Amino acid sequence: MITFYDLDGKMKGAPWSTNAWKTRYSLNFKGLPYKTVWLEYADVEPTMKKIGAPPTTVKPDGSPRYTIPAIYDDSTGIAITDSALVAEYLDKIYPDTPVLIPRGTNALQSAFQELLYLKMTPLFSLCVPDISSRLVNSGNAEYFEKQVALDLGVPSLEVMRVSGQARKDRWMKVQEAFGGFHNMLKDGDTWIMGDKPSFVDFVLASIILSVRNLYGKESREYQDMMNWHGGRWNRMMKILDEKYSAVTT
Repeated sequence: MITFYDLDGKMKGAPWSTNAWKTRYSLNFKGLPYKTVWLEYADVEPTMKKIGAPPTTVKPDGSPRYTIPAIYDDSTGIAITDSALVAEYLDKIYPDTPVLIPRGTNALQSAFQELLYLKMTPLFSLCVPDISSRLVNSGNAEYFEKQVALDLGVPSLEVMRVSGQARKDRWMKVQEAFGGFHNMLKDGDTWIMGDKPSFVDFVLASIILSVRNLYGKESREYQDMMNWHGGRWNRMMKILDEKYSAVTT
């Protein structure tokens, strides 16, 4: 069986890690059985080392950084980190399941992801200052803030917080970015790569889901997004909620 490693949080049964949701969507889409191990932020590095999972990036001081999501596959004895690498692994090892990255689309999906991350910089800066207080377990909030601030090269996450017109302007940039993605798709299309969801759809959905997890399903922020561009993103999220959002313990 596959063991999926995700971050624990204040809201039990409502996982909050944006990156981990990419892998949860992927596993559910493929219909693969798996169990979830919930980790506190401080436990990620020692746990990844224990299972033999490779680091994903490098910290500012040059030491390896271990991140979530990760999986450990009992059938192969392999540990994988990074949601995109997990998707590639699942397609390779389980070829008889629905494909996340169809043949010939790897470069296109990678390019779309790079564009997506670039365009979502304003959303990232809006959300990050609120994560520790709203989503992270209180006993780990201080550690989370310290480590993320260190990774981002800022003295504290509070320096990223904006309010008033500056906040409205950033949300407008987020809406404009989603408008650009909307214009890339045909009016009747739900999925980026065609008539079926693929990994890049799960990347986009995980970003939308981060707003819902942080501010709430009935929040103005999330409801505004659901109404953008004729409700396109609402239609997409409804399908994903119904089919691929199960939280396995």
